[in-house]
Amino acid sequence: MLTVVRRGTANDRNWEGDYETPTESTHQIGPCDMKWLTDTEDNSTGELLQRLAQITAPLGSDVLATDGIRVPGITEDFVIDGAVRMTPNPFTGWATGVRFRIAKDGGSGIRQR
Repeated sequence: MLTVVRRGTANDRNWEGDYETPTESTHQIGPCDMKWLTDTEDNSTGELLQRLAQITAPLGSDVLATDGIRVPGITEDFVIDGAVRMTPNPFTGWATGVRFRIAKDGGSGIRQR
């Protein structure tokens, strides 16, 4: 089970457009299939640990591209890298669920958008 973290959708914004007091709501989705794509170090611009995983969640899961994802056993949140999409079988039209990638960079784990 993964935890979806949704922040600040109902609050006022300041003059910079940022949420002033972001609230956080969470809910769980799953069971999910998680495939780790990378867990390597890229030292082209210094030491940077990059973690990427592809997630397949059950059809109808409440996930938005702006959400964060908490993986059990890992302290920092992941961000969704790209779109959340349903990928139906081209022959039958049947879909196994929704797919998206999660990403995390460096020690802080926050990927800059």
